[in-house]
Amino acid sequence: MKSHIRGNTSCYFDWQQLSQLAGEDREFEAELMAIFLQDAEHSLKQLEQAIASQSMQTIEEVAHSLRGASANVGAIALSAVALQLELNARGGDITGAHTLLKQLNQHCLWIQSQFQNR
Repeated sequence: MKSHIRGNTSCYFDWQQLSQLAGEDREFEAELMAIFLQDAEHSLKQLEQAIASQSMQTIEEVAHSLRGASANVGAIALSAVALQLELNARGGDITGAHTLLKQLNQHCLWIQSQFQNR
């Protein structure tokens, strides 16, 4: 899947936040991102299953967890989409869940490609 994110990348990811989180240690940044991306991939799979089974509680919980982890590493746009999915599930509305899941996947792919090119 190809990412379709364009424009000012600072609104998608706060690289300075990641650097500060890692104590400005590039190797530790790489470790943090590897763990984050692996966990995010797992969360996306869980969300896909939860959406398919219309499990509102699981969608809300996994989206909440993904939102927090994303915000911690500086993945601003990913965190915002996860928040929207979380709030929708909390309100019992998952009509746009597949679209939001697609956006989450695109953001993860973008982060991965940008990190590899840093």
